[in-house]
Amino acid sequence: MRIAKALALAGIASRRKCEEFIRQGEVKVNGEQIQDLGRQVDFESDMISFRGKLLSFEEYVYYLINKPVGYITTASDPHAFKTVYDLLPRQLAARSKPHDKTRHRVFPVGRLDKDTMGLLLFTNDGDLANRMTHPRYGVGKWYEVRLNRAFEPAHKKVLLDGVRLKEGVAKVEKMRGITKRSLQLMIREGKKREVRRIFEALDYKVVMLVRFAFGPLVLGSLQPGSGRFLSKKEVIELKKAIYDPAD
Repeated sequence: MRIAKALALAGIASRRKCEEFIRQGEVKVNGEQIQDLGRQVDFESDMISFRGKLLSFEEYVYYLINKPVGYITTASDPHAFKTVYDLLPRQLAARSKPHDKTRHRVFPVGRLDKDTMGLLLFTNDGDLANRMTHPRYGVGKWYEVRLNRAFEPAHKKVLLDGVRLKEGVAKVEKMRGITKRSLQLMIREGKKREVRRIFEALDYKVVMLVRFAFGPLVLGSLQPGSGRFLSKKEVIELKKAIYDPAD
């Protein structure tokens, strides 16, 4: 495994930032300062240190919830009655409070607004979270949308071509109809309230929004408010989907 990836997996920073640290000579392997980005390391046999501190690589956590309406995607908000951390198992929630700065702390991958339901992944794997949410990697997110009125067929091309928002063009990658007022769509970016805003731009109001898939992860039959740990197979498939085999 390349040294930058190892540092990212240890929770130091994103892989790109870790490459900067290596070039600056802030990383040692077995006591030797290295600046070669191609250096291969092994967690079990190599001692890796960053700024003089020996790194440890704890087991990563991957926990998926079906977020109900009414929950805020934050760890702490004095104005929020309910947060998504209230839906975590007691042990995960306890070690994920804002004051806990250890790498055991889990965090949500991306956000869902208060009125949006569906798939939300929690992890302490910073590199994986970055790859799932950064536009550079283009991981797809599927949503089911219910509108306040019938969807006009002519608007399908508008959404696929892209709708201009304040911060740029928001584009729907795929779309399929369910009923006259309900449809499913896939987007790759993650602009704030993106799905709601693209329909507002076309004079619709979204009355229900559910994220039911994120990359290879699927919500399935998980009930609102419930959660579960990913299986080993799911973690393997997730990493296959978002990592380049050459990494």
